[in-house]
Amino acid sequence: MLLKALITSTVLTAIATTTAAQAAGDISVGVGTTNFGFSLEGEYTIAPQIGVRGMLMGAPSFEEEFELEENATLDGEAEFGGIALVGDYYPLSNAWRVSGGLFVSNTEISGLIEDDGISYEGKVEFANTVAPMITTGFSTEFAQGWSVSGDVGVIISSLEASSDSTDPVVQADVDELNDDLEDVPVFPFIGFAISYTY
Repeated sequence: MLLKALITSTVLTAIATTTAAQAAGDISVGVGTTNFGFSLEGEYTIAPQIGVRGMLMGAPSFEEEFELEENATLDGEAEFGGIALVGDYYPLSNAWRVSGGLFVSNTEISGLIEDDGISYEGKVEFANTVAPMITTGFSTEFAQGWSVSGDVGVIISSLEASSDSTDPVVQADVDELNDDLEDVPVFPFIGFAISYTY
Protein backbone atom coordinates (compact mmCIF):
# COMPACT_ATOMS: atom_id res chain seq x y z
CA MET A 1 0.00 0.00 0.00
CA LEU A 2 2.85 2.40 0.88
CA LEU A 3 4.65 1.65 -2.40
CA LYS A 4 1.42 2.26 -4.36
CA ALA A 5 0.90 5.61 -2.61
CA LEU A 6 4.51 6.66 -3.28
CA ILE A 7 4.25 5.77 -6.97
CA THR A 8 0.95 7.64 -7.33
CA SER A 9 2.18 10.79 -5.62
CA THR A 10 5.46 10.73 -7.56
CA VAL A 11 3.74 10.44 -10.93
CA LEU A 12 1.13 13.12 -10.15
CA THR A 13 3.77 15.53 -8.87
CA ALA A 14 5.99 14.94 -11.88
CA ILE A 15 3.22 15.37 -14.45
CA ALA A 16 2.17 18.64 -12.83
CA THR A 17 5.73 19.96 -12.69
CA THR A 18 7.81 21.30 -15.51
CA THR A 19 11.57 21.39 -15.43
CA ALA A 20 14.29 23.35 -17.13
CA ALA A 21 15.35 21.69 -20.37
CA GLN A 22 18.63 19.82 -20.10
CA ALA A 23 21.14 20.40 -22.85
CA ALA A 24 23.17 17.64 -24.43
CA GLY A 25 26.47 17.39 -22.62
CA ASP A 26 25.18 18.58 -19.22
CA ILE A 27 26.67 16.75 -16.24
CA SER A 28 24.94 16.44 -12.86
CA VAL A 29 26.42 15.21 -9.60
CA GLY A 30 24.43 14.56 -6.45
CA VAL A 31 23.99 12.91 -3.09
CA GLY A 32 20.96 11.14 -1.72
CA THR A 33 19.52 8.20 0.12
CA THR A 34 17.98 4.92 -1.01
CA ASN A 35 16.73 1.75 0.65
CA PHE A 36 20.29 0.45 0.04
CA GLY A 37 21.89 3.30 2.00
CA PHE A 38 23.37 6.66 1.09
CA SER A 39 24.06 7.34 -2.58
CA LEU A 40 26.43 9.25 -4.80
CA GLU A 41 24.97 9.94 -8.23
CA GLY A 42 26.20 11.21 -11.56
CA GLU A 43 24.18 11.86 -14.72
CA TYR A 44 25.17 12.74 -18.26
CA THR A 45 22.58 14.26 -20.61
CA ILE A 46 22.78 12.67 -24.06
CA ALA A 47 19.82 14.63 -25.47
CA PRO A 48 17.14 16.89 -23.90
CA GLN A 49 14.93 13.86 -23.14
CA ILE A 50 17.60 11.20 -22.61
CA GLY A 51 20.24 10.76 -19.92
CA VAL A 52 22.52 8.13 -18.44
CA ARG A 53 22.81 7.92 -14.66
CA GLY A 54 25.06 6.01 -12.28
CA MET A 55 24.46 5.45 -8.55
CA LEU A 56 26.87 4.16 -5.92
CA MET A 57 24.95 3.08 -2.78
CA GLY A 58 25.96 1.80 0.61
CA ALA A 59 25.41 1.94 4.35
CA PRO A 60 27.27 0.86 7.50
CA SER A 61 26.54 -2.74 8.48
CA PHE A 62 24.09 -3.30 11.33
CA GLU A 63 22.57 -6.16 13.31
CA GLU A 64 18.86 -6.94 13.12
CA GLU A 65 16.35 -9.79 12.96
CA PHE A 66 14.73 -10.16 9.54
CA GLU A 67 11.61 -12.09 8.63
CA LEU A 68 12.38 -14.11 5.51
CA GLU A 69 8.93 -15.63 5.14
CA GLU A 70 6.07 -16.71 7.41
CA ASN A 71 7.96 -19.13 9.67
CA ALA A 72 11.58 -18.21 8.92
CA THR A 73 13.80 -15.50 10.40
CA LEU A 74 17.44 -14.51 10.08
CA ASP A 75 19.10 -12.88 13.09
CA GLY A 76 22.47 -11.41 12.16
CA GLU A 77 24.45 -8.73 10.36
CA ALA A 78 23.17 -6.89 7.31
CA GLU A 79 25.21 -5.10 4.68
CA PHE A 80 23.29 -3.10 2.11
CA GLY A 81 24.82 -1.59 -1.01
CA GLY A 82 25.15 -1.74 -4.74
CA ILE A 83 25.85 0.05 -7.99
CA ALA A 84 23.19 0.98 -10.54
CA LEU A 85 23.60 2.16 -14.12
CA VAL A 86 20.36 3.31 -15.77
CA GLY A 87 19.11 5.18 -18.78
CA ASP A 88 16.57 7.95 -18.11
CA TYR A 89 13.84 8.93 -20.57
CA TYR A 90 11.59 11.99 -20.10
CA PRO A 91 8.67 11.13 -22.44
CA LEU A 92 6.63 14.31 -21.80
CA SER A 93 9.63 16.68 -21.70
CA ASN A 94 8.77 17.58 -18.11
CA ALA A 95 9.98 16.37 -14.71
CA TRP A 96 8.60 12.83 -15.04
CA ARG A 97 11.02 10.12 -16.14
CA VAL A 98 11.08 6.37 -16.69
CA SER A 99 14.36 4.54 -16.20
CA GLY A 100 15.81 1.13 -16.85
CA GLY A 101 19.19 -0.48 -16.45
CA LEU A 102 21.25 -2.80 -14.29
CA PHE A 103 21.77 -3.15 -10.55
CA VAL A 104 24.95 -4.80 -9.22
CA SER A 105 24.33 -5.99 -5.66
CA ASN A 106 26.69 -5.74 -2.71
CA THR A 107 23.90 -6.70 -0.29
CA GLU A 108 24.10 -9.62 2.14
CA ILE A 109 22.46 -10.63 5.40
CA SER A 110 24.28 -13.34 7.34
CA GLY A 111 23.66 -14.97 10.70
CA LEU A 112 21.42 -17.53 12.39
CA ILE A 113 18.50 -18.75 10.28
CA GLU A 114 15.59 -20.31 12.18
CA ASP A 115 12.96 -22.06 10.10
CA ASP A 116 10.25 -24.29 11.64
CA GLY A 117 12.46 -25.40 14.53
CA ILE A 118 15.62 -25.87 12.43
CA SER A 119 18.53 -23.51 13.22
CA TYR A 120 21.72 -23.03 11.21
CA GLU A 121 24.26 -20.40 10.15
CA GLY A 122 23.52 -19.06 6.70
CA LYS A 123 23.12 -16.00 4.54
CA VAL A 124 20.62 -14.35 2.22
CA GLU A 125 21.55 -12.29 -0.83
CA PHE A 126 20.21 -11.50 -4.29
CA ALA A 127 19.79 -14.59 -6.45
CA ASN A 128 21.26 -12.57 -9.34
CA THR A 129 24.25 -10.39 -8.43
CA VAL A 130 23.61 -8.40 -11.63
CA ALA A 131 19.89 -7.80 -12.16
CA PRO A 132 17.62 -5.63 -14.35
CA MET A 133 16.18 -2.54 -12.68
CA ILE A 134 13.08 -0.55 -13.70
CA THR A 135 11.96 2.68 -12.03
CA THR A 136 9.77 5.73 -12.52
CA GLY A 137 10.28 9.08 -10.88
CA PHE A 138 11.00 12.76 -11.35
CA SER A 139 13.78 15.31 -11.51
CA THR A 140 12.91 18.98 -11.10
CA GLU A 141 14.98 22.14 -10.67
CA PHE A 142 14.29 24.13 -7.49
CA ALA A 143 17.09 26.73 -7.84
CA GLN A 144 19.55 27.70 -10.55
CA GLY A 145 21.53 24.53 -11.26
CA TRP A 146 20.06 22.61 -8.30
CA SER A 147 17.56 19.75 -8.69
CA VAL A 148 15.68 17.33 -6.47
CA SER A 149 14.79 13.88 -7.77
CA GLY A 150 13.12 10.68 -6.67
CA ASP A 151 12.59 7.17 -7.99
CA VAL A 152 10.48 4.15 -7.10
CA GLY A 153 10.63 0.81 -8.83
CA VAL A 154 11.89 -2.75 -8.68
CA ILE A 155 15.03 -4.80 -9.06
CA ILE A 156 14.13 -7.97 -10.95
CA SER A 157 15.66 -10.63 -8.75
CA SER A 158 14.44 -12.80 -5.91
CA LEU A 159 16.42 -13.38 -2.73
CA GLU A 160 18.36 -16.59 -2.17
CA ALA A 161 19.44 -18.35 1.04
CA SER A 162 22.54 -20.49 1.41
CA SER A 163 24.51 -22.29 4.13
CA ASP A 164 27.94 -23.92 4.38
CA SER A 165 26.44 -26.71 6.50
CA THR A 166 26.78 -30.21 5.07
CA ASP A 167 23.85 -31.48 7.12
CA PRO A 168 21.31 -32.88 4.62
CA VAL A 169 18.44 -31.67 6.85
CA VAL A 170 19.82 -28.12 6.66
CA GLN A 171 20.32 -28.28 2.90
CA ALA A 172 16.78 -29.59 2.45
CA ASP A 173 15.50 -26.65 4.50
CA VAL A 174 17.58 -24.20 2.44
CA ASP A 175 16.08 -25.62 -0.76
CA GLU A 176 12.55 -25.33 0.65
CA LEU A 177 13.20 -21.78 1.86
CA ASN A 178 14.50 -20.80 -1.59
CA ASP A 179 11.36 -22.20 -3.21
CA ASP A 180 9.37 -19.77 -1.04
CA LEU A 181 11.72 -16.83 -1.70
CA GLU A 182 11.43 -17.39 -5.47
CA ASP A 183 7.70 -16.63 -5.19
CA VAL A 184 8.67 -12.94 -4.88
CA PRO A 185 10.66 -12.30 -8.09
CA VAL A 186 11.35 -8.59 -7.48
CA PHE A 187 12.85 -6.39 -4.76
CA PRO A 188 11.63 -2.79 -4.21
CA PHE A 189 13.81 0.25 -4.89
CA ILE A 190 13.22 3.75 -3.50
CA GLY A 191 15.60 6.70 -3.75
CA PHE A 192 15.79 10.49 -3.40
CA ALA A 193 18.66 12.83 -4.28
CA ILE A 194 19.73 16.45 -4.58
CA SER A 195 22.07 17.26 -7.47
CA TYR A 196 23.87 20.12 -9.13
CA THR A 197 24.16 20.51 -12.91
CA TYR A 198 27.09 22.22 -14.61
